[in-house]
Amino acid sequence: MLVYDVAGAGPAPSGSETTTLGPLFSKAILKTGYRCNNNCTFCHSAPHRGCEASTAELLRKIDSARALGAEMLVLSGGEPTIRRDFFGLLDAIQRAGMAAGLVTNGRMLAVAEFQRRLLAHPLRWVQISLCGPDARIHDAVTRTRSFFQTLAGIENLSARDDLDLTVNVVVTATAMGSLGHVLSRIPCPSRTRLKFSFVEPEGNALDGFSSVVPKMSDAARAICRALARASRVPGIRTAWDGFPLCLMSGFEKHEAALREDGFFLMSEAFEKDWYPVDDRHRGFATVCLECSLRRKCRGAYRTYLRIAGESELRPRYRRVSNSFNLIRSPRPETLILSRCDIRHGRRPPPDAIRGLLVASCGGKVFRCRIDSADFSDETLETSIRRERQVYRLRPKNLLPTDFARDLRKLSLHPACERCPQHRLCPGLFRPARNHRFSRARRILAKELSRLEGDVLDVGCGTAPYLVHMAKAGKAGQLSYRGIDPRPASIPLRFGSFAKFEKGSIERLARASRRIRERFDAVLVLRAMAHFRHLSASLDALAELVRPGGVLLLADDVVFGVERTAIAMERLEGRKMPPFEHYRTLSADEARNIAGRIAGMRLEQFYSPADTDSTLWLAKLRKDSRGKNYQDP
Repeated sequence: MLVYDVAGAGPAPSGSETTTLGPLFSKAILKTGYRCNNNCTFCHSAPHRGCEASTAELLRKIDSARALGAEMLVLSGGEPTIRRDFFGLLDAIQRAGMAAGLVTNGRMLAVAEFQRRLLAHPLRWVQISLCGPDARIHDAVTRTRSFFQTLAGIENLSARDDLDLTVNVVVTATAMGSLGHVLSRIPCPSRTRLKFSFVEPEGNALDGFSSVVPKMSDAARAICRALARASRVPGIRTAWDGFPLCLMSGFEKHEAALREDGFFLMSEAFEKDWYPVDDRHRGFATVCLECSLRRKCRGAYRTYLRIAGESELRPRYRRVSNSFNLIRSPRPETLILSRCDIRHGRRPPPDAIRGLLVASCGGKVFRCRIDSADFSDETLETSIRRERQVYRLRPKNLLPTDFARDLRKLSLHPACERCPQHRLCPGLFRPARNHRFSRARRILAKELSRLEGDVLDVGCGTAPYLVHMAKAGKAGQLSYRGIDPRPASIPLRFGSFAKFEKGSIERLARASRRIRERFDAVLVLRAMAHFRHLSASLDALAELVRPGGVLLLADDVVFGVERTAIAMERLEGRKMPPFEHYRTLSADEARNIAGRIAGMRLEQFYSPADTDSTLWLAKLRKDSRGKNYQDP
């Protein structure tokens, strides 16, 4: 049964989240080089020491960042403040019409002359790294006598009320036991954001992994205690980074990686160009496929999972959204692809992941943005760039009730696929011709019309696909049983071969090994998202399939819907039903799970590209002798 759960559609019901990202994506972070006046035990940039970008190269990147739409440019390193051209770079940022920001260890900010010169520049955002609450811990991590200089730098900047200041505590094994005392070192809590970041196991941290990198779950618990303690201090803002959401229960909304801080571009000192910020250094465990938070979670550091394993991760279960909104800008633009202003650098592109261009009539285009925090950049990149799941809603509709009738697919213009700027620009999407989900309907009809014998339809809803089995049913070749928590009434024309029962997948799964009855086909059509425990439920349903029988799975991937700002206001003002989905799988994840169901062999898989829709479909078969395909 298809349920449309839209992110950002009114108040979040109990047990679900509907959140938006706060800051606009307007910041670019520029790594100037990797020389540093500290030698931190955790430094992930240590392998690049000696690599320094030239002044000319940095000036070129500053100008190109402005052309790409950056409104603030943040200098980082290494340690950018020890460069001789540091103030010249700040001048260049100001000349380019951007605000300036800084990621630093804060030591140079303790020098009076440096601080005086810095005050002359319009610095708007600074993040200072603090490695512990006292000199013993901090200096043991930085491997220099740096604590009092860093603390003085924090004190000097905290006096400025025109500055967004973050004190970032890198959580190492050395510092983990003292996180609760860090707050006492913040001179002006009401003007400071306190952030805790789990150490990334790269660079120096790999040289002494066991002594530098704490157990991730222990670090998460320590940070949660520190965040709870800080929440009692009036005015202070808190944040964290570097953990999967399952370990930060109760503090999920405090996550602050680059995206939450408003960054959309990044360039390393050794790179020649700008790139969209990404989380490719983060990854997931097998158990994450079960988790309801998978679509919004960044995962854990890949290197940590490789070294320490996956045993600390636990799936969380709650009902979540399965779609996102593309909010259209109020004013159209003119864009002629044959002489595209974006391709030639005369106009900034939309955000590469959280934006796109949508064609309207008369050569006009609208910029669209995605504000929802219910989906990670990785999920959105898969949905938009790989699976191409972007749709225009039928006029005057707030929600689609019939996908074929209410949704029209938006397809990427062929010229954009070939464009050299496609890495930084999502491209122009236009309505597809004659797209009415017809291919998906044909594939479903073909597979269902081939069925014979006893058929069990789990989560059948109103049994919209029963019509494709009617011919075999009326000929006495098929007997249909539908199970649903809210079963519908059987239409009279199907009454001779079909019946509905009230029941849930959980109850059916518990009883599957005791039930002697088996079926020639078990169907789970657009109902898998309602399974709380996915793998266990699918294994239980596979038990109900007779040798030689079929297990047919189908569901929708995450998709986006274009909406105007006025439509969003109408949607947000409407009382929405609670979310009903526990998770939404990507096509690759669905294929992976289907291939691991005990006793079944994946015979056919249709991706959304094959069905030309939101739908994937997997056909599995049990060996005619009852062989378990998972056995060696």
